Amino acid sequence: MKKNVFLLPTVLAVIFTVIILLGSFIWFSANTDAMIESTTSFYLETNARSQAAAFQTKLSSYVEFLELAARAWSDIDMEDSSVVMDNMSRMKVFGNFSKVTVIMKDGRMIDSGRNVLGDFSKTPFFSRAMEGLSTISDSVQYGGDDGDFLTISVPIISGGETKGIMYGQFPLSALGELIEAVGFQQTSTSLLLSGDGTILARSSGSSLVTDRILNFYDLGTSWGIDGEKSLVDVKLDIIGGKTFTIPYQSGSRERLAILTPVNMNGWYYAIIISQEVIHAQSKTLSLNLLIVVLMLSFAFVLLFLAILNLIRQNSIVEMANDRFRIVTTQTQTIVFDYDFLKGRIELNGNASFISPSARESYSHDEILRILCRILHENDRSVVSELKSIYESRKQSIMREMRIMCADGNYYWYKMTGTVIRNEDGEPIRFVGNFVNVEDDVMKEEILKKKAERDTLSGLLNKGAFTNYVTRELYYSKNECCYAFYIIDLDNFKKVNDTLGHIVGDHVISSVSQKICTVFSENDFVGRIGGDEFAVFMKLPALGKQQWRGIIGKKAAALCKFIDEVYSDGKSSVRITSSIGISLYPYDGRNFEELYGKADLMLYNSKNSGKNKFSICE
Repeated sequence: MKKNVFLLPTVLAVIFTVIILLGSFIWFSANTDAMIESTTSFYLETNARSQAAAFQTKLSSYVEFLELAARAWSDIDMEDSSVVMDNMSRMKVFGNFSKVTVIMKDGRMIDSGRNVLGDFSKTPFFSRAMEGLSTISDSVQYGGDDGDFLTISVPIISGGETKGIMYGQFPLSALGELIEAVGFQQTSTSLLLSGDGTILARSSGSSLVTDRILNFYDLGTSWGIDGEKSLVDVKLDIIGGKTFTIPYQSGSRERLAILTPVNMNGWYYAIIISQEVIHAQSKTLSLNLLIVVLMLSFAFVLLFLAILNLIRQNSIVEMANDRFRIVTTQTQTIVFDYDFLKGRIELNGNASFISPSARESYSHDEILRILCRILHENDRSVVSELKSIYESRKQSIMREMRIMCADGNYYWYKMTGTVIRNEDGEPIRFVGNFVNVEDDVMKEEILKKKAERDTLSGLLNKGAFTNYVTRELYYSKNECCYAFYIIDLDNFKKVNDTLGHIVGDHVISSVSQKICTVFSENDFVGRIGGDEFAVFMKLPALGKQQWRGIIGKKAAALCKFIDEVYSDGKSSVRITSSIGISLYPYDGRNFEELYGKADLMLYNSKNSGKNKFSICE
């Protein structure tokens, strides 16, 4: 009797659950189309907003690229076309720009080939840029064989005044790469539209919008549900500047368009999807639901309560695993667990970015061979450090290293690991992770370089120059020879007093470039005072007399290159240089000694008539 009393509620619960499931299935099947269309519209509207915001951010970043380049030109004399041409000849195209040029204040455009491409002073963007405003063209420019493009122009500002324009051409082919279809990837198309409906760019891989269709309004033969909207209504909705969904018919085909404003030049971002996809999803979902209902009904008869608990637990585990996979893939993180007793390492996370054939388990010898292969040659000391864990008493290890990934390039990774030991202090496991820190390292490197550079000359500042020379001497271990130059400008104070500080700044910048042309990029060049420069040059394996010949030729070239007359049209000042040179290890074995001897030689040159160089005997 007790058994029947126990079974009756269970049977009733099962029957009641089955009835609810069947009723839900019937109701769900009847409303599937509307639900899927509503859900799809909401999903695509949300994604369209996200894509539009991402597109705007991405395009704005190219404006920022040009603005950074424009700031780098703020100290350049934009009124001297030869100076502009010289600087343009050294400038390379960056980002996705097909062409980057400079427009002078009089409207002349100069490219990297030192060519004058015409007068642009009458163009709309010229007047806006000269007013200090960055501009993105709102229409497509015809580029002939080079392809159509949009233009971006930003002002070059110095001292609060616009002195020129940095001008970039952004090809539509690159613009199309920014447009990515969301959801239903194989059956949707993403479009970038101008305010008048012109299609500026589109995603590839879909036949919903063919290349022959150039305007959004040409897509539909009728608009709205059953054609209740006119084309004028659709245009009014777009003018309203809001995100909206509009069904339309293209012949006998039903389509769904989701449009959202980009908040740039009156542009719109649109996603086009076939309603056939929604109907197909509805049928598939209904069929799958019927199968699930039948399976669940049978399962509830057998193990009603047990299955409910199992589903709940399994769902939790799957969600946790999905989160883990997503996070480790996005951050390029690998979690490792090395077992000292078994001599094996287990990896968790998607390691395909290092090697497409990566496994989840490796032996001790295999992982050591892999590390020796993928680690940068300057970071392979980490292998010895890992080998020493067993003998050392370390509890944790944290190292940054460069690892060669599947694309053949090295990227910075941070390894953090903890050693788990038994009661006797012997290591039994080593657990940790590898995390991609490339962006962080690159940002630190940029900040470091900015901190090391003199803003006017672009050379190393005194502190950075001193550190580089000191470190080079420390690691040379008396096996190399070096020349230490101190270069002081003659009559520089007269330039500032007579011609003004702007010309003085130009002299410093010009002399800095001249010094860099005489020495190689492997030499250290710095500005260590107002008009004082220093160079630390590594000498080839020759004799002392041959070194003196090389050093003398370099010094003579410096004196010749720096010797120049600067004028403001009314007054003129001749700038020359006095140079003092010391040799390592003959004249000193540290920075202070070499600097002191070179400084004495500098005053030798000053006192013997200037525009000369003196070398320690």
